[in-house]
Amino acid sequence: MIKLLKIDFKKLRHYNSFWVLTILYFATLGLVTSSGMEFLKWLKSKGADFDEVDIMKVPLYHFPDIWQNLTYISTYFQPILAIVVIISLTNEFSFKTIRQNIIDGFDRKDFLISKFSMIFIIALASTLFVSLIGFVTGSIYSPSAEMNYMFKELEFIPGYFLSTFAYLTLVAFFAIWIKRAGLAIGVVLIYPALEYAFTGILSGISSFNDDSLEAILPIFDYLPMHAINGIIEVPFQRYVFMEIQDYLDPTTVIVVCGYIILFTWLSYRNLVKRDFS
Repeated sequence: MIKLLKIDFKKLRHYNSFWVLTILYFATLGLVTSSGMEFLKWLKSKGADFDEVDIMKVPLYHFPDIWQNLTYISTYFQPILAIVVIISLTNEFSFKTIRQNIIDGFDRKDFLISKFSMIFIIALASTLFVSLIGFVTGSIYSPSAEMNYMFKELEFIPGYFLSTFAYLTLVAFFAIWIKRAGLAIGVVLIYPALEYAFTGILSGISSFNDDSLEAILPIFDYLPMHAINGIIEVPFQRYVFMEIQDYLDPTTVIVVCGYIILFTWLSYRNLVKRDFS
């Protein structure tokens, strides 16, 4: 696998768009996720009204809250990684490097292993970066009494990795299936909206006392983007004394792992059936 990664890295070395987007991703992720309290301080200094709530006392960056808060916000930057993966994969078809690799004896399975290994490394690098931000900002903002909770709720870090890796396997499937970067990016960006719009419409229909439809609505929580986004639920309602899901749901984790296997298999089947001659 190391040999396959070296070959893949040689291809990526000259893809300027890949490196520009990767640097942009880590720069914006680091800046936005680490400067939340400073931004709130700035808003308060400008007279922003938070309904008499002292926003500076909200423990956004305190242990253990920071792990769910940080990983949830970080998921909003995943589309940048999606574009990085799409560029990497579609360039193989645009520049016909995959065709040349196959002519040179490169197995299609090996090609897929190299690409999904790259996706694994991207997701892992993102996770390690988010972890570093969490430890640094948590240590800065957490009161000394809360430092004992540094490793509590740390399961959101592997949860974030799973969410990112699963999302990128879905992205890779679209990229391999469509082959064109622009169209694949459009589909990847539009698909989540379509999925949520579909379930929203069905929810609206079920409100008209359609008991048969209402009975199957919970199933739609396990559609791909619903499941992937459901690994880390919105955490901020707790600061207005609302109940939240502050744990990883085992069922959702299992479903997402199933999607990883499914999209990997579909990508492989697509490559096997495709004629590169």
